Amino acid sequence: MVSGRWHLTDAVEKYRIWEEALGNKELAYRLFSVALNLAEERRGGLFVILDDPSRARELLSKHDLLHQQHDSAKSGSKNQLHYLLPSQRVTEISQPVLETIARIDGSIVLDCDGNLLAFGAILRHNPVAITADEVVEGSRTAAAIAASQFGNVLKVSEDGRLSFYKRGHCAWNL
Repeated sequence: MVSGRWHLTDAVEKYRIWEEALGNKELAYRLFSVALNLAEERRGGLFVILDDPSRARELLSKHDLLHQQHDSAKSGSKNQLHYLLPSQRVTEISQPVLETIARIDGSIVLDCDGNLLAFGAILRHNPVAITADEVVEGSRTAAAIAASQFGNVLKVSEDGRLSFYKRGHCAWNL
């Protein structure tokens, strides 16, 4: 049911495309499940799975990377939570914990093996060419399009829609 109405979807096929793109069944299932829960709660989120984790600094500030030590972490900031999740695989973190960090404003960034690189991260990106359909969606869409140049991106909109971005384009909406 979407917005109080029943809709037929091709969710199974879209999930198959997502799983194939990630090449990691366990990771694909975990992220898709969390994204569906966020969508049902009308909470936005962005999951970025980098093809090459060595390019993380092109997308993230050093302060957002979990493996960095932060002497300057401000009281109450998400950086003070970084010590709780160093060198963690998303598939080894409990689903409720993963959903909680996904609710923090910003993106979750990980590598293809599911290693958590950042959460609550504001992504760096240059202005990108956006199609007319994508313009109306806003900054999360712009971030998803830009980040998809670095890997696969699963975007959760606050309206309950999931979108998969790859190579600068939306592969599907659910």
